[in-house]
Amino acid sequence: MGYRIRIFDSGVDTMKYKVEVVDRGEEVEAEEGQSVLQALLYGGVEWMHACGGFCNCTTCRIKVEEGMENLSEMEQDEKNTLRRFQGDQVLEGPFRLSCQAKIYGDIKISEPEWF
Repeated sequence: MGYRIRIFDSGVDTMKYKVEVVDRGEEVEAEEGQSVLQALLYGGVEWMHACGGFCNCTTCRIKVEEGMENLSEMEQDEKNTLRRFQGDQVLEGPFRLSCQAKIYGDIKISEPEWF
């Protein structure tokens, strides 16, 4: 469950959520609508992202352990990239590209073992 904070200099309320990397024992805070990759990097978690977060590779992929419903819907570009590099079967699993998945609630993720 997220919580709301007020950013005093702008007067804007911002929702904050928890991103837990279960296989690493790390946890970061994310702003609503922020990509998983941005949250991880801003939170000091090293995460591979060879294309710079432009949906051109799958090195930033994540396995969503809990909270898939708290991520944005997968758009066609992300589907095409996953399919191109990993095959159709990956679209049926709990896998996302962290550069494309936007956060709208608490999530638990891990780093997939496949390449």
